[in-house]
Formats: sequence, C-alpha cells, structure tokens
Amino acid sequence: MWHPLAIARFCTRTSSRNGRQLILTRSSKSLLLALALLLAGILGCKSAVWKARVLADKQDHPSKIISDGASVYFVTGGTIASQNEGTNNINRIALQDGSVSVLVKGGEHLPSPALAVDDKFLYWAEPGHIYRVPKAGGESELIVRDAPGQPDEMSVDDENIYWLVYGGTGSHNLPVLFAKKSGGSTQKLATGQEGYSGLCVDHDFVYWIAATGIKKAPKTGGTDAFLYRNPNKGPMSDMVQDADNLFYAQMDNHNDWVLMKIAKKGGEPAKLAPSISEVMQFVANDKSIYYFERETSNTYLLRKISTGGGEPVTLDRGKDSWNKFLAVDNTQVYFTTIANVLVVGK
Repeated sequence: MWHPLAIARFCTRTSSRNGRQLILTRSSKSLLLALALLLAGILGCKSAVWKARVLADKQDHPSKIISDGASVYFVTGGTIASQNEGTNNINRIALQDGSVSVLVKGGEHLPSPALAVDDKFLYWAEPGHIYRVPKAGGESELIVRDAPGQPDEMSVDDENIYWLVYGGTGSHNLPVLFAKKSGGSTQKLATGQEGYSGLCVDHDFVYWIAATGIKKAPKTGGTDAFLYRNPNKGPMSDMVQDADNLFYAQMDNHNDWVLMKIAKKGGEPAKLAPSISEVMQFVANDKSIYYFERETSNTYLLRKISTGGGEPVTLDRGKDSWNKFLAVDNTQVYFTTIANVLVVGK
C-alpha cells in the first residue's frame, strides 16, 4: 500500500496527456495534500488497535487485576447499577484452559478495586471489611471486621496484610494499617498521612508515597521516617519495588510525568524513563518496569524498561479504552480496557 504522502507527491507531479503538460494549481495541490493527510489519519486510527490477545470479553468495567502465574483475578462492576445487575464480582481466568469463572459473587457487597494474593488465598475488600477466599474457589472468610473507610491498596507477607485507606485528593490524617492475614483486629503502623499511595512491603519495612516524599516504617513497629524528602519538587504518584529499589512517577520541571528510581537505602533519585502515564498503573517484575505512556491524545503505548536503565521497549499500542489496570507474572503482561482483559508476552 502506498504511503499517503507519497500519493500526494505523485499527484502533484506534472503529467502528460496527448503531448500537453497538465499542471495542478496551488489549490488543487492543497486539496490533494489535505486528502492525503486525512487518509493518513484514518489509517493511523485503524492501526491504533491493541494487538494483545483477549482473555475475557464483555466484562463490566474490569478494574484491579492480579496474577499468580496460574490464574488471573480481577474486579468487575463497582457501582449500584452493577450490583443490581449482578456483575459486581471478582472473576478468575484459569490460564491453563482460558476458562472464566466468578470467584466471588458480589451480591450485596461492592468489592473495592484492591486485591492481594499468596500461595493459597485471594484477599479482597469492601468498605469496613477485608476477606480472603481460597484461590481454588469456595466461601469468602471475613478476616478484618474493623477496617476504617475503604481499603485501597493491599499487600501481604507471610503473616500480615497491609493496606492504605482511600481518602481522595487532599485527604488528611490517613493511617497505614495492618492485621493478621489469618484474622484479627486492625493495627496502625503509621498515622497522620496526607494524600498517600504506592504501598510496598519487603522483609523489613513498609514504604509509601507521602505528600512530601517517600516514607518507611519498620514492620515490627516504631516511628515512620522519610526515606526521601521532596521539597519544592513536582508531585509524586504510585510506587513499585524490586529487592533493592523503589520506582515512582513524578512530574518534572516541564510538567511532564517521568519514571524515577531510588535505592531503598536512600540517596538521590534518578530518572529511569522520560515519559509515563501518571493515571495508569505500572508494575515491576523480572528486572523490568511495565507501564503505559501516552502517545497521542487518544492512544497509549504499553512499554517496559530495564530497572538498570536503557531504552524503553514497546510491547503494544492502542486506543485509550479505559485501560488503567496492569499486572504481570513470569511470562505475560495483563491489562484491562472498558470491557476486556487482554494479555501480551513480556
């Protein structure tokens, strides 16, 4: 197929008919060029389709997604309308055969877009409560009865489940919380936080993005402290980790969002990727960060970059279709659109 601009150049050349030269006027050339650019736009729109394979379609606004390598779990619905229609659920996709099933039937519950998983259970939440359900299926068990507000981000280790509370923009006095994942009362790891996000948990510490920097607190208890202060610099959003580093999004001096890296032992951060979408999730796995980057006003790139630096690699590109939530396992990357769950190789 000819490139549209090549068509324009060809059409604006002189041609011969019966020995006479046919010269296109300036207005004719402008018209042909406009048509060529319109064709280019149409072809560009047609090509901006996600090439990722659809794992599940006709889902009700799938949101938070997580994978353990054997299955993919995701939240659907989340509104009163979905509750009335019976689609406010947590679904599971078995990767071995591709079957889609309802793991948690929401019913009177409205599951929050927050999930965590360990070797036996999937953990989910609704305002005031946290549950766990066997990954193989079964009844959900209420493990935290006194969770204040709406649990937002959750993470588990061998003994506990940790979470933040959804507070909205500009919220004050928010706590970092934990409880025994086998069941128990809510305990406070830190209080008085403002506008936080990016919960990360490792062997010794819990980390999160605070209003003025990155904070951490010992898992055994004690005073939270700044790992990195962010005075008079751009806002920060979300955070993921590997064994030695933390990765977060930040607005730079040009009002562009970039991906940053800082060592858990402290020090100055460094820019890892020059552009990242601050409203979409990014994840870390296998020495790479996977993230979305805005390409045009209505198209996005799904990219990865080595945690050690280098050039980003594009895995897929497509139209903005409410694609926000992202997950990864040892072999594949998963993401959601307004009605689908898709998968692409790493």
